Amino acid sequence: MNEKQIREEFKLRLAGVEDGTYCFSVCCNKEFFELAELDEIQDGMLNLRIEMVRYEKLVTLSFHFEGNLVLTCDRCLLPVNLPMDFNSHLVVKLVPEVEEGENQDDDDMWVMEENAYEIDLFHYVYETILLALPHRIVHEDDADGNPTCDPDVMAYLNQSSSAPQEQETDPRWDALKNLKLD
Repeated sequence: MNEKQIREEFKLRLAGVEDGTYCFSVCCNKEFFELAELDEIQDGMLNLRIEMVRYEKLVTLSFHFEGNLVLTCDRCLLPVNLPMDFNSHLVVKLVPEVEEGENQDDDDMWVMEENAYEIDLFHYVYETILLALPHRIVHEDDADGNPTCDPDVMAYLNQSSSAPQEQETDPRWDALKNLKLD
């Protein structure tokens, strides 16, 4: 699939759509992650279900992401399979004319012109996935609480952390150690 086809999957038509509830399914796979330049994600697949509720001057979008991502472990640099299951919501307010700066205050509320043909969700989906990633990505520990990372890397890390650290101090501060604060 080429870039244009992938981007088209994330566009929801608004023009001519009557009030009501509509459901869409989109697959976020390796091609999507490469196109979105999500370098943290090596591979994976997230199934995205979008429920759109269209009202006269408002569109509410509910997103449900479910699947697995392959990321790099922060500790041993080997791939980690990370299950993902999360939700997100977006409200689109339809107005006759968008005033400058009106759409910048809230990430969960967009303002669009009421005669807009479609809404492009590609960037929103990309940012939502990025924000759902954990801050620290490591292999899960086993039942005993031991890391399941690459044993060679763990041995190296344990060796370097157990080596005695000689801490040099500035001799100008050594004099402060002798002060008595009674």
